[in-house]
Amino acid sequence: MDGRPADRICLHSATRGKRGLTLSRHALFKVNPLPRKGSAPFFHGMLVITCCLVMIAAHSVSAQGTRGRDLLSRLREKHLQRYREFATQIDKLALACDTKTLEEGARIVRSKNIDPDSLSHNLRGLPREFVSDIPPNLPEGERFWKTQLRSLEKDYAQDLYLMSRRALNDGFPSYAYSLVREAAVHDPDHKPARKILGFVPHGNRWVTPFAAAQIKSGMVWNDKFGWLPKDDLTRYENGERKFKNRWVSVEKEMEARRDFANAWVIHTDHYEISTNVSLERGVEIGRSLEDFHEFFHEIFAGFFNTPEQMKRLFEGNSVGNSTSRRYQVHFYRTREEYIDRLKKDFPNIGITNGMYMTTGRTAHFYDDHENDVEATLFHEETHQLFYESHDNRAIGELAHFWIIEGIACYMESFKQQDGEFSLGDPRYIRFVGARNNLLQKMYYVPLAEFSNIGSHEFQHSAEVAKNYTQASGLARFFMEYDNGRYREALVRHLADLYHPSLKVRNHAQPLSKLTGVSFEELDRQYAEDAREIEKALETP
Repeated sequence: MDGRPADRICLHSATRGKRGLTLSRHALFKVNPLPRKGSAPFFHGMLVITCCLVMIAAHSVSAQGTRGRDLLSRLREKHLQRYREFATQIDKLALACDTKTLEEGARIVRSKNIDPDSLSHNLRGLPREFVSDIPPNLPEGERFWKTQLRSLEKDYAQDLYLMSRRALNDGFPSYAYSLVREAAVHDPDHKPARKILGFVPHGNRWVTPFAAAQIKSGMVWNDKFGWLPKDDLTRYENGERKFKNRWVSVEKEMEARRDFANAWVIHTDHYEISTNVSLERGVEIGRSLEDFHEFFHEIFAGFFNTPEQMKRLFEGNSVGNSTSRRYQVHFYRTREEYIDRLKKDFPNIGITNGMYMTTGRTAHFYDDHENDVEATLFHEETHQLFYESHDNRAIGELAHFWIIEGIACYMESFKQQDGEFSLGDPRYIRFVGARNNLLQKMYYVPLAEFSNIGSHEFQHSAEVAKNYTQASGLARFFMEYDNGRYREALVRHLADLYHPSLKVRNHAQPLSKLTGVSFEELDRQYAEDAREIEKALETP
């Protein structure tokens, strides 16, 4: 590790670069001491984990949950049946290309055979440009396969969209969103799908409503500098900067903005990022947060939208993924400044490297030059996005607190690479630690007992490290098991726990009721899933 005693709290960021050496020995987790008066912070840490015992058994299911599972199973079977038909058509077209020695066409056609299950783990970025028309003067063979492929994908996308409407009507908004996303992957210009996903047409591009408004006002987006007045872009590219309505050199602006009072303020669709690191770094953080936000709102669609809102959205009466208030993020130049600015409100800030403060509704981070800060960023943003869905309120005081932290740990596994996003990789260190505790160290708190633990007991337990690790593994299980069988139930559970009504929060429906599966059977499935994952990872 980093030379520190094994039983001492270590910062999350201080160990991320060495994870490959510690997967079998350590699990990351978050510690939350009692909040100070008027403050409810969330933050990261890391401890060595130890062991205990697991007991699992089987039980009956509720009729309500059984009906929901049956409905969802029928929807998925219809989805998979249509996918198989599409896959068969794609294979036939690819073979036709092979016969005509159209190698490039065969490769592209086969690339469109995308297993729907893979899209739940790896989300493809959607193109911003409209799909161009197929030129009429192409060679006959090339025009043939491009025309056929375009037709197959459009038909499949439309069927997926119709299925999404059915899924929504049957009460599965997250599944409905996944169908809409799959439809847009195959037909990027499907207008209803793009609108649901938060895009509007502008010229020959798909943009967000915020971007459309910025463009209309004379602003342009630059991947390095963010939104700028069109007339200023060339001067920025030539090394000038505007500070307090005066043009100065890059060096003078950097010096002036070292004081956080003069920080850069970067606006994106959903975030206002204040930073004294650099404009470029702030824009980079903003882009990561926007990618995360897009993915997050699609996965948890049922959390952020009431059934009535979802219905209006799918009927085309609103645009998805919009917000009236930007999330506040402060990104500091140094760790010392981060600590100095927050220690008054939270004296233990020194053991953290990222924090979301409900008081002030701001997420705080600093620039870590040694390690990737994105896992911390996504963890705290999960807290921020869920918490700011309503007014200030206490969360998980009496029970079910494990999922408040567990889902944030799960969202840390969000990754971005080559235009694709992924989530829930079983090799992520938290999930490795959870399986290690369960299968090797034989530590597991039965879910019925785990669900009865409130925030104070959870955070002050002698086994807090092991329990945070278990929460991470369980969150992944409820999101991923059997291709997301329990995902809708978990989203509903979270909606209850974050509900504005104290009565609803204190009487949140347990997962055993929402899934229609007893806690004992869920325990058994979790252990079985962990063993299967370990076996799969051991296979060369």
